[in-house]
Formats: sequence, structure tokens, C-alpha cells
Amino acid sequence: MIRLLIVDDEILVRIGLKTILPMSGDEFEVVGEVASGLEALAILEQTQVDIVLTDIRMPDMDGLELLEQINRRWPDTKTFILSNHSDFAYVQRALRLGAVEYIVKLEIETDELLRKLRQVRDQLLSDRQKRHEATELATKAVRYGSEVKEKRLRELLLRPATKRETEEWQTEFGIAPFRSGITVALAQIRDYERLLARNRFQSERLLQFTVSNVLSELLKKYGGSEMTALDDGRFAFVSERPNIAAMLEEMRHAVGTFLQLSLIFGVSRPQHSVYTLHGAYEEARTALHHLFYAEETEHWAARSDMPAYEDMPSEPWEEEQWERLIEAFDEPGMRSLLTEWTDELSTRRHLRPSEVRRIWLRLTDLFARSLKAEGADIYAVTLHDGRYPHNVIRQAETLAEIRDWFLGWIPVFLAYKRERGKQKWRSEVRTVVRAISERLHLPLKVSDLAAEVGFTENYLSILFKKETGETITDMLTRMRMKKARELLKNPEIKIYEVSEKVGYADPNHFSRSFKQLEGMYPTEFRKSVLGKS
Repeated sequence: MIRLLIVDDEILVRIGLKTILPMSGDEFEVVGEVASGLEALAILEQTQVDIVLTDIRMPDMDGLELLEQINRRWPDTKTFILSNHSDFAYVQRALRLGAVEYIVKLEIETDELLRKLRQVRDQLLSDRQKRHEATELATKAVRYGSEVKEKRLRELLLRPATKRETEEWQTEFGIAPFRSGITVALAQIRDYERLLARNRFQSERLLQFTVSNVLSELLKKYGGSEMTALDDGRFAFVSERPNIAAMLEEMRHAVGTFLQLSLIFGVSRPQHSVYTLHGAYEEARTALHHLFYAEETEHWAARSDMPAYEDMPSEPWEEEQWERLIEAFDEPGMRSLLTEWTDELSTRRHLRPSEVRRIWLRLTDLFARSLKAEGADIYAVTLHDGRYPHNVIRQAETLAEIRDWFLGWIPVFLAYKRERGKQKWRSEVRTVVRAISERLHLPLKVSDLAAEVGFTENYLSILFKKETGETITDMLTRMRMKKARELLKNPEIKIYEVSEKVGYADPNHFSRSFKQLEGMYPTEFRKSVLGKS
């Protein structure tokens, strides 16, 4: 819709024009009619006007002065001059000032007026489309340039780079020299995996984008700083500020306030040169890892002045010691041993977090072996806090989180082990379990299994849970994942083939279910068991 303003001190002319224009349907909208240039300016200052039809001779401000004001203040607005035969000299001046058309009042013809208006309308719409396309193109160019700049910075951080590569990055994107040296900081979104599982942000990409926007806006406040998004909810900052604690604290506060998310930071030592980006990044990454040992939530940032990790750590206990404690159902002994070990770790901080997680996994294997000897499976143990042991070990962000979970899980495990030793399942339940184990690759329905043993679906579900301690669906998932772990050890079998062999038509669904138990995706699990980096 093109918006028109009529300016003429003769009321009959204004009425005549308003009578003509509605005949053109929805093409034009008359936003006002006034008798002088001053009144026209008042409307122009309040609303968008595309075309002004103005008389030349009017009181207060004539059409020529109005035309000059429009050209200076609203250059996209087009002007039609309404004239009399005696105004030809004024019309010539108006055309020189930029009027697009002139119309002799006494000779106005509806068809001719609409034809001229439509010509101007078409030009206006064409100009708008070109401006829109140019704006879109400029926006894409800025976005693309920003993405490339971030990508180059990521490359400089994640691998050693030459002096030339670093200087090319600065030159290409107009980045001012870091004259006072740099500091690299890494930010990590806390509880990242659980945030993704809860799907609060609909997708991982949207979560990363939302946090990145907040951090980018804050970074504008601090000169001499650059940022890039990494993976797994991490962001890297390069700053020449000698003390970036205030900047990081403001970022943490903003993300907490606006997004209800928590950030932790690892910070490198100040570097004298920008050419040591990769080394500074590794320092910041090591500092971030040290927060694995943090007990309190206020420990949100760590600098890289932490003690060095031991290259050849000793084992914290003998397997036979744990085997005796498990077989003796010695809960106090197990709790005491775990607490002493984790207290020592929290004090010394001499082991890499990856090594600590490996030791926890070995310990879990001891629990699993004690059940396997009785024909049971650790994945069948009642979930504690809705999580499986391997998931906790691989996904927990702090040692305290792993410790507290296991201290709560040990009595759950021992209760299951005691009950398992007494169990003798009914023949119908054993039949269902056998059917599940033999048909893992098929789509199974509880109703079909119930029909096989002559029970209703509801009765079988209740009985199965009472006898085995888990639902039919949970046992089916557990047994499928056990089979999947075996298949993943064979590198010749593709992931989608593993998915099909354990009854999942959708490989993505299979991957999500696998991670819920193991704390890692099937591809990661395969790399870990095959010893590939």
C-alpha cells in the first residue's frame, strides 16, 4: 500500500482528489489532507508518506518550500505538483527541485492521474526491493565475515600456528595489535549435557547461539578482546586486558540473570605475545579442568597456576580389597574408602580428571563383576537419581558430584545384590526374559509378550516389575545396549548396522539411548574400546 498526502488550500481540489483515488482499490491510502505546507510538515514528522500531492501557491508555506524540506528530510518521498496554467515558471522550478510529476488542476483526468501514480508506485516498490536485497546482502556479508573471523581464531587456538598465520588473521579482519600482550580464557556452560537432555533450548545450536549473543554483546564493552565459540558448550576469549576477572564476572552474572545458566572459566597466564595463542589456550584448558576438583559453587574461575599432574599415577587401592568389601556387603567400609580417597584427591589434585574417571570406571567394573558372577547385570540395578553409573562418571563435571552420587548408589546396589541372591523368578517371567533376549533385533510389544504367557498386559507388567525389579521396557533397553556394546567392539560393523541389530530403526534414537546408559555416544565408545583418539 502506497501512502499519499494531499496538500492544497482549495477544499474542492482536496475533495476531488480524495474522490478519484479510492477508485484504484487497495493500491493507495490517503493518510491526510491539509491546506498548507506547515500542516503537511506536521503530518510528515508523525507518519510515513510515500507520495505528496501539493499545490504550489499556499499560505504560510508554499509548495516550493515544502518540496525543499521534503528533499532534505525525507529524500525517499516523491512529490507531485498541482498547478494552474499561470504557474508554469513555478512548475519548472519545482521540477528542477526534484518533483517527479506536475498536474494541471483544471485538466485532471482520473485515468491519467492513476497511470502516473502507478508509475511512481512501481518505482518506489522497486527501490524498496533493491534496498531490502542490499541490506540482506550486507547483513550476510557481516555475518559471514564474523563467522570466518571466529573460525580463523578457533584454528589459531586449537593448533600451533605460524607468526604469518596470526598476522594474516589480524590484517584480514582489521584486528588491532595486542600491544600489551594477551590472556586467553575459556568459558564452559555448567551441566551442559543435562541441559541438552532437558531440551530447554530446543537444540544444541540454539543454546550455543543464545549464550554466544549475550557474551558478544558484553564483549563490545571491553576493548581489545575477541571471542569464538568452540564445541560442547565452550567459548574462548582473547583479551589484552591485564586483569580480565571483572569482564568474566560480568559475563557470568549476565548469563545467570538472563538465561538462568551457570558459567565456569579457565584462565591462562598473561602472555607477552599474540603469537602464543595455542599455548595460552592449552593453559586455560588445563585451568578449566582443575575446576573438576572444586567443592563449592563459588569456585567459578581458575587460573593456570595449579600444580602439575603426575604422569605415572599409582592405583589408589587393591582390587581384592574392594572385592572383599562388596562380597561382605560392607557399606561403611566402602563409604569410608571412597571418602578418604576423594578427600586426598581434592587436597592434592595430582591426577588428571580423565585419569580419575578411568579409576572410577575400573571400580564400577568390580561392582559389575560381582553381579555377573550371579547372572545379573549392573545396568539392572535400580537407578539412583535417575542415572546410570557410567553416565555419571563420564558426564559429571566435578569429583564431588561423582563421589556424592556413588555414596548414594552403594546402598541401592547392595540392596539389589541381596534381593538378587534370593530371587527365583516364576516360569512365565523367565519365558518373557528369554523371549526378550532372543528377539532383541525385532520390534517387541508388551502386549505380544503378555499373550505368549497368557496374561493381560497390565498384569504381566506388574508381575515382571515385582519379580525382577525393573520394567519390561527397561530390561529390553538394557539387554539391547549390552548387545550393542559387544557389536561396537567390531570396527567392521557400521553404527547404523549396530542400531538395526539391536532393534532400533532410527540410529539417532539408538545413539541417544546408548548415551543415557554409557555417558557417551556409540562412536565415542567405539573409539575408547579400540584405543583410538
